[in-house]
Amino acid sequence: MKAVLISLAAVAVVALIEGLGHTFRFFSDKQGEELRRRLQSLGGVESASVTLLRQGRLAANSFIDSILRGIPLAERLEFLIEQAQVDITVARLMTYSAVTGVMGLAVGIVMMGPALSPMIGAMGLFGPVFVVYVIRQQRSTKLSEQLPDALDMMSRSLRAGHALPSSFKLVATEMPAPVSIEFGRAFEEQNLGLPFERAVVQMTRRAPTNADLKLFAVSVIIQKETGGNLVEIIEKIAETIRSRYRFYGKLRALTAEARVSAWVIGLLPFVAGMAAFVVNPDYMSQLFTKPLGKMFLAYSVGSWLFGVFLLRKTSEVDY
Repeated sequence: MKAVLISLAAVAVVALIEGLGHTFRFFSDKQGEELRRRLQSLGGVESASVTLLRQGRLAANSFIDSILRGIPLAERLEFLIEQAQVDITVARLMTYSAVTGVMGLAVGIVMMGPALSPMIGAMGLFGPVFVVYVIRQQRSTKLSEQLPDALDMMSRSLRAGHALPSSFKLVATEMPAPVSIEFGRAFEEQNLGLPFERAVVQMTRRAPTNADLKLFAVSVIIQKETGGNLVEIIEKIAETIRSRYRFYGKLRALTAEARVSAWVIGLLPFVAGMAAFVVNPDYMSQLFTKPLGKMFLAYSVGSWLFGVFLLRKTSEVDY
């Protein structure tokens, strides 16, 4: 038991060091990435290294790439990585999933027995994919937050007499990522011969959960087919998005007490368990060593998950 705890502590320390390293790298590279993006949009020296060919995200190795190509699961993971804009390949994501799945299976066998270890292994197997899903959702949320400012910039560009594709280029040049990336890709796609309506639809495919971007795409396509005041349409969409975010802010303020209570109640079993383990480790270790203790531990985890689900439901508001 002591060896297992030492191993888990070592893994936690390594994970903490990796997290701190990635955090430091993120903040140190953020300014450089912004500068590179603006130089590329202005035709700087680094723009020559940008290729028009779509870079595959299956594998860096050509042999592994040829093996994964044509597998439906690999293609879906590639599309998910493209939507999340994560700098990894499908092969690396599968490797991470395999490693975390094996680690989860081993921890489950040691701590909860062979009967419940497949559940822990499955959680570890799908963990990295779930992280990519979360990153995609965070990117979609950030895109919605930046979209009203981008639409205001487009409306000013259209009032100045620019064409709609030119307003896309202006957003790609002046706005930060990720909205600049999406509008820039749409501008480049229509420059390479793709119909403008199709390029706008491709934006929504790269952000499938973003209803604001879909509203903008549908409005632009309908206006191209039926006509109308595009500037007024874009301004109304921007105001609608801002009004909805103001409503969400008030809603979060009204439900803040319920959400904080849910966090406190949800974390209380872990805090109490750690305190009991520090005070009396022999007593708490029976949950991991005795068959009856493992059954109680599994039941408590299931009850905790059900309780968190109920707390989340009670803090939600129908509107």
